Amino acid sequence: MFISPTHGALSFEDTIERVSAFLTEEGSYRLIVGTDSQSYRNGVLFVSAIVIHRIGRGGIYFYRRLFNDRLYGFKERIFTETSLSLSLAGELLCALAEDPERSEYYRRILEIHLDVGEQGETREIINAVVGMVKGSGFTAQVKPEAFGACSVADKHSKVTRHHAA
Repeated sequence: MFISPTHGALSFEDTIERVSAFLTEEGSYRLIVGTDSQSYRNGVLFVSAIVIHRIGRGGIYFYRRLFNDRLYGFKERIFTETSLSLSLAGELLCALAEDPERSEYYRRILEIHLDVGEQGETREIINAVVGMVKGSGFTAQVKPEAFGACSVADKHSKVTRHHAA
């Protein structure tokens, strides 16, 4: 289940239809996947976002939440965020590949946004997670350019446990 501020709750299939329709309108695009997480007393909430940025003309986004009721160490959370983004990017490309003429275009405009940067605790693992993304054939963006993870997904990870489940 995905949620869109514009379209409400959607199945994965409906989300793909909305993404595909948005990407067929005229313009230049960035297709972005990013994940952020928030630790709570009883576990971790992971939020993965799909962002379609029509360059110079706004965009739309969709997100899904996954609550895991086990505790994670800080580095393990970042690696899990990266893995979830890579998995979602693969699902997204696979679903969009039903249009073979555009599948290479989708892969070319897809970016994985990581909640890591040269400052703070994440600087220790930045090379490892960027390597995971590049090794999977995707472009990686880190802070401050990684708004898909650091702004969009982050916005929806700050909820109470009651809403997270």
